[in-house]
Amino acid sequence: MNSSLTDFGPMFNYATAPHNGTATSRDAAESIKPQVNRLCSEVLRCIRNSPNGMTCDEAEVALGMPHQTCSARFRDLAKSEPPFIVKKKAFDGSDLKRDTRTGRGAFVWVVSD
Repeated sequence: MNSSLTDFGPMFNYATAPHNGTATSRDAAESIKPQVNRLCSEVLRCIRNSPNGMTCDEAEVALGMPHQTCSARFRDLAKSEPPFIVKKKAFDGSDLKRDTRTGRGAFVWVVSD
């Protein structure tokens, strides 16, 4: 994970951080905006360096990143056009899942081709 952030360039021409319209949510979104590209790069690098893909929970642990921050970056990367990450497929074509720390199934993500 020593690669520079320029491996991917800026992830987005303009960083966005969704909010639900409340003052608290808007303030939080505004405060994270300057960090979105860096955080997305960290998450993408982490997924790329995992040969078996990663769940969001696994990335949270590996990066020491709070759930809200990490899951939002997974969403940013998956919803980009084209997407930076995609759900890993099982042999039968279904979306692969692994258990999280709480025992719930979570999608496994890989870097898209």
